[in-house]
Amino acid sequence: ILLVGGVGLVMVSLARPQAGERSTLAPAMGIDVAVALDFSKSMLARDAYPSRIERAKAELGRLLDGLKGDRVALVAFAGETMSYPLTTDYAAAKLCCRDLGPLDMPVGGTAIGKAITAATRLLVAVRGKGPPRSQVILLLTDGEDHESEPLEAAKEAAKHGIRIFAVGIRSRSGEPIPELREDGSVGGYMQQPGGGYVTTRLDEKMLRSIADATKGNLILMEPRRFGVEPILAQLAGFKRTESKARVIKHYD
Repeated sequence: ILLVGGVGLVMVSLARPQAGERSTLAPAMGIDVAVALDFSKSMLARDAYPSRIERAKAELGRLLDGLKGDRVALVAFAGETMSYPLTTDYAAAKLCCRDLGPLDMPVGGTAIGKAITAATRLLVAVRGKGPPRSQVILLLTDGEDHESEPLEAAKEAAKHGIRIFAVGIRSRSGEPIPELREDGSVGGYMQQPGGGYVTTRLDEKMLRSIADATKGNLILMEPRRFGVEPILAQLAGFKRTESKARVIKHYD
């Protein structure tokens, strides 16, 4: 009886029961980061496990875990964009894209220019509401853009002092794009009208031009070696601004 009771109490203590929640605003040093994540169908490629998009979302979660005091906005894009405004609630930001996939996007394609424009608007909208902060766009994509004007959008971001760090997810060989059934299983691969499979390739030259236009940088990632450490290293070089936007919860 004592052994069972002791084990039960240990389990209760490991669960860390808490009560009496109180929230306070604490000073936080940070920057503003808008993450534009590619949700085009090419991100379904499975050269990363279980797919490029799932690996990218997992690494985005790790990126958010590594931030302290930075405000983060999210832009999911394919042919159109879906936006989530700046927040320091990283758990909510993770939840925003957790169940989102390429098949949920209303328009297919890879409109990088629209993604940059949407991210720029989110960052510009918060200016004047507190001390000036460094602002950055993280562009995570694996594709080419034939539908918008990404370089023009980057130049517009540069006018506002926003820097773009393009994270290119590339495969050295063209990777076929899976066709998914309604239940999410793979039903083959996308085929070209004249025969052969549709493959996804990174437009490195375009992404480098986007980054250079804003005095940012291009980070190339192999799908199997995709990690956030190089991104965090780039963000660490920015000057942080103090604000009282960080909410700390206290429990008894």
